[in-house]
Amino acid sequence: MNINLLDALDTFEKEKGIKREVLIEIIQKSIKSAYKKNYGTKNVEVEIDKSLTSISVYQIWHIVENVEDPTEEISLEEAKKISSKAEIGGEIRKKVNLKKDFKRIAAQTAKQVILQNIKELEKNALYDRYAPLKNKLTSAEVMKVTEQYAEIRIGKLETKLPEKEMIPGEILKQGDLIKVHIKDIQKTTKGPKIMVSRVTNELIIELLKSIVPEVEKGIVEIVKIYREPGIRSKIAVISHSKEIDPVGSCIGENSMRISELLNEVKNEKIDIIEYSEDITQFIKNALAPAEVVNVEINENEKSAIVYVPKTQFSLAIGKGGQTARTAAKITGWKIDIHTV
Repeated sequence: MNINLLDALDTFEKEKGIKREVLIEIIQKSIKSAYKKNYGTKNVEVEIDKSLTSISVYQIWHIVENVEDPTEEISLEEAKKISSKAEIGGEIRKKVNLKKDFKRIAAQTAKQVILQNIKELEKNALYDRYAPLKNKLTSAEVMKVTEQYAEIRIGKLETKLPEKEMIPGEILKQGDLIKVHIKDIQKTTKGPKIMVSRVTNELIIELLKSIVPEVEKGIVEIVKIYREPGIRSKIAVISHSKEIDPVGSCIGENSMRISELLNEVKNEKIDIIEYSEDITQFIKNALAPAEVVNVEINENEKSAIVYVPKTQFSLAIGKGGQTARTAAKITGWKIDIHTV
């Protein structure tokens, strides 16, 4: 069987990520399986030459005195017709004339098996390629927008960003490039399925890592985060270096870094505060930029009464209670704000 596999295998290796050796093995097994299935033969060998230009199929028999299973055994007399060197107890190989003996149905079966195996390999290769992105941030192109979801493309894969996973209030348009957090990647019969979101805490964390080198390197650590998607995120950070200001690093010179983050999450407000083991200080930081005069702590109830000047009260509460609510969530303490 004369073929030209070289170009085809090179294409598969480059475009699909499937190694040539694996493809050759699939072709050999598929032809072998099809021949055995259609002719009832048990012992078959398939060889592909090094130049990948021809395939040879050999039927193999054990040479015996009394033949009991013609699919595996051959008499010495018949074996001698194939090779004069045949001996009892040995094996004889006969090259199959594929053009003459390989029926159309057998060839079609082999082709189907090859294509099926290649499709499975392609799915597995795609999964292996994208699996490392799980729990990571990646770029996606918006292909189509409906009321229930947005169709997006990540590399060669397409998936849906459900409405519940979109940032409330954001309007996506076809052609937009957005960042998404990959929540999970699953193997399915149709190939890898990617679950994505823009409302997780991880989206903010991974965005900060990509924007702030100190966070990526671990010099600045995100200790706590509380997020109300589309409204406000509050992030508590610390520095593992006395020379590095954790809040300043995240905000950046002329607020360039925080602006990049804000551009990605649109109308959502971002508060970067310094984490402290001292709960009094941590509560003060969480209510910033409001000025806090005093904090009374109740350890048993994990509650705090916070006193602020009258002029700072609305700032400490925030629009719709946002500042006070997010401060309570990120500290884990009940906060009651009073004026002096």
